[in-house]
Amino acid sequence: MSSRARGSRRRRARRRGAVALALIAAVSLVAGVVVARAVSEPARGDGAASGTATSVGASPVAPSPSPSSSPSPQEPAEPPPVRVISGGDVMTDRGPKAYAQAHGTDAVLQGIARVLRKGDATWVNLEGPLTTIGTPWPAKTYIFRGPPGMAPALRRAGVDIVTLGNNHAVDYGRSALKDSIRTLEKTRVQVVGAGRDLADARAPAKVTTDSGATIGFLAWDDAWWPGFAATGSRAGVAEAFNAVGRMKRDIRALAKKVDYVVVGYHWGIEHQHYPIAQQTREAHAAIDAGADLVIGHHPHVLQGIETYRRRLIFYSLGDLVFDHYSVETGQTVLVDAVLTPRGVTATLVPAYASSQGIPSIQHGGPGRTILTLLRQYSQPFGTRITIDGDTAIVRAGRK
Repeated sequence: MSSRARGSRRRRARRRGAVALALIAAVSLVAGVVVARAVSEPARGDGAASGTATSVGASPVAPSPSPSSSPSPQEPAEPPPVRVISGGDVMTDRGPKAYAQAHGTDAVLQGIARVLRKGDATWVNLEGPLTTIGTPWPAKTYIFRGPPGMAPALRRAGVDIVTLGNNHAVDYGRSALKDSIRTLEKTRVQVVGAGRDLADARAPAKVTTDSGATIGFLAWDDAWWPGFAATGSRAGVAEAFNAVGRMKRDIRALAKKVDYVVVGYHWGIEHQHYPIAQQTREAHAAIDAGADLVIGHHPHVLQGIETYRRRLIFYSLGDLVFDHYSVETGQTVLVDAVLTPRGVTATLVPAYASSQGIPSIQHGGPGRTILTLLRQYSQPFGTRITIDGDTAIVRAGRK
């Protein structure tokens, strides 16, 4: 494997192999002792010749097997593949909030729920807290606060994890952030990227699949707002830009405990279709440290896909639930990724958010337009994206 994390998985496998070798060696030693005693002690009873290894009422003792005939330990089994669904920015204020009040909270995600529910684990970026408390952050132009009822609606739609590591998590203050985390956790939606303090913001989410494979999730915010960062005693977001070394340590530590690691970043320049150098550096560092899949948010538009060391980087998925006034900010894809130890294969499902911010799966010409644009944005990386009907496929590594 190429990364340190996959090296740690090999080390765990080697330890299991070493235990098996030790057991085989112990059995061989016992067998050797039996043979040695039989050879050195004359048989009792009917005057058998000296040095004949026989015993009363038993067959002759067979010699211990030579080292070349000892069974070799079996190679440790690879972890089963896992399926992770990733979506873009979900903002439940303004247009989506009005839509939920008119049609119910479940209606907001109804058009994409069938895809979200397909994953062993599904996650999105949640733009702003889900709460009714708090005070707007001073001097901040755009502030978001969604209804608490969206938390169970997210869960019913298939979302298991949200990242709150973004520039809207503390829009209504730290108490509102903590209240939102409580609400989400009560509905069994895990939170990463933000927390009640820095340790909580850095803590991973973990999912165990029906096959027994384990997936860990981490997230960070690079599009930070002054004062939003979590500290040892203050709620807020986890930052990567000023703490790349800590970010890599967190990924390595998680990779030792789970089979697969998925990370998310809120980064880049708004309305730009191509990532800046900071995004590329952090994405590569994450995979070098053990991440299997990197998902980006914040630019409000799609950015390209890169294959790196048999892993995939999605620099921006754009907006998933977000009201808007331009076509390109409504265009997005859902990423249906299958992760294996040998590589990642992702199916790209095109979607479009209405002007009120309500997404639906796209078919035919509109869907192909989105996939073609994403292929264009990925050209600088030399990424091969194969469009097949209403979806597209991108692969890194082997099946």
